[in-house]
Amino acid sequence: MKKISFGQRLKSFRKALGINITQMSDTLGMVKSNISRYERDLNKPTVQFLELLLKHYRINLNWLFGEETEMFLVDKQEIKLSEMSHNEVKKLNIPKEKVYDFPQVQYTSFGVPVFNGELEDNAEHLLPVYGEISAGEPLEIKDQEPYNFVPFPINKPNMNMDDYLVFKVNGLSMYPEIMHQDIVFIKKNNNWFELNGKIVAVNIQGEMTLKRLMFTEETREIIFKSLNRSFADIKVDFQQMDSTYLVGELIAIRRIPAK
Repeated sequence: MKKISFGQRLKSFRKALGINITQMSDTLGMVKSNISRYERDLNKPTVQFLELLLKHYRINLNWLFGEETEMFLVDKQEIKLSEMSHNEVKKLNIPKEKVYDFPQVQYTSFGVPVFNGELEDNAEHLLPVYGEISAGEPLEIKDQEPYNFVPFPINKPNMNMDDYLVFKVNGLSMYPEIMHQDIVFIKKNNNWFELNGKIVAVNIQGEMTLKRLMFTEETREIIFKSLNRSFADIKVDFQQMDSTYLVGELIAIRRIPAK
């Protein structure tokens, strides 16, 4: 009989509680993506994580590590983490950090990576595409199936996937650096000074657009610049800032291969 992995046991434990990953992450004070990685056997559990499970849910750690025993601690039964051999964590058969492999990587003139190649469903992080983001005059998207989820192309330790948004570009105002139908990855950030000069996703009077942010305090005017000179820039007076807010910074681009 095939041995049930740590991640499979953790997932079945959560299901037994009748909660989703969001609810567990809120209770434990952790990001959802870390719990998801434990459940998929992509990361080894930390001692801190095991302590939190023990504290909040009274899970039987012996069961979690594969013993045929009760899932929960019985009344008055206490098992301290110090009684668990830390070597048990080291012995877990969990694969090393996977580097998501795209066939080609290029860079824009402003240093943002552009990933080319076919999408894969087995990436470690899959993020939902929240919708389209305008890049100038909207253009019709033809013969292109929408992507419900796309792989996150950058892997770094302790990344919080809740900090990122994904959109599909509709328009050519950022051409040729950013193409129509590109998938853009946005890291949430609403600090105007940090993002000055960067390519940003911005909400202007309820409409999302992708532009380069430019401003000086002396001019009292914010300019959202198009890279394509055929498109006009968007100017916002400082007094109109109540209807304009930054969503975040462009950090990566996925270019869908032409078919």
